Amino acid sequence: MSSSLIKSPKAHDEKFCVNKTASRDSLRVCREFLRKDPIANVLPLGDLYSPLLQVSDVYSATQDSKIVGVCTICRAFSTPSIVFGAAPLNIKNALFQKAFIELPNEFISLCSPEDIDLFRKHTIIPHSHLEQQMAIDSSIRLQHSSIKVEKIGVNDLPLLNEFYAKQGARAWTPIQFKVGPYYCVRDNDRIASAAGVHIVTPQIAQLGNIITEEAYRNRGFATACTKALTTDLTRKKRIVSLFVRKDNLPAIHVYEKIGFRKVRDTTFLTMRKINKRSQQMVKCESV
Repeated sequence: MSSSLIKSPKAHDEKFCVNKTASRDSLRVCREFLRKDPIANVLPLGDLYSPLLQVSDVYSATQDSKIVGVCTICRAFSTPSIVFGAAPLNIKNALFQKAFIELPNEFISLCSPEDIDLFRKHTIIPHSHLEQQMAIDSSIRLQHSSIKVEKIGVNDLPLLNEFYAKQGARAWTPIQFKVGPYYCVRDNDRIASAAGVHIVTPQIAQLGNIITEEAYRNRGFATACTKALTTDLTRKKRIVSLFVRKDNLPAIHVYEKIGFRKVRDTTFLTMRKINKRSQQMVKCESV
């Protein structure tokens, strides 16, 4: 375990001990901290559970021997991501300073809009867009769909891989199938629509990869898959959450009809570390 003391830029009399965390006891304490607000902390919380934990680095900030912040770097996809648990900006900044050296030249983040300033000093942001997080309470009972929906089994994984490859799904990797359930609507031996998860923890699950092939759209297939998946996940009293682009009004309307409600705004960022060439480009653009 490595550690460093980093002074908060907003409170110079405070010091945070920032550690790269790996021990079982430390990870347990980090989970306990994040479980206090599972909706806001769904992304780093999911990285602290298997199988994502095996491809993630965990950083914790402590003050007076108490956890005050957590961030994770997940390497499940070709472009790694860094996400933060809910904490004041000065604590997130201390975490980022420690984690930054472990990040590759290109990485992504889904963060609160106010977190963008954390990244601007050290990165170029070639792409960003607004998203919103929506959630549904486990007490809601969903109406059964008349559309036939099937739970995808291990033997169907090659078919699911083929489906997501054809649809250009950027957030899909077979490790997601190990995280939790996937449901689909079939047309004979072909998947027409599918929905699954990015994260499943005892408190909350995060839906993802909800896609319908273009030829099968506007038939209610994605809604049926999402309902079946949500019903499965809420059986153990989990909150179910998802992220959707704010400009994707048709999808937002579908989720609202199911029972999802907006809980917060988020921002998706694609970033590159600033090097000398990048700094020259930024100076030229500002002239």
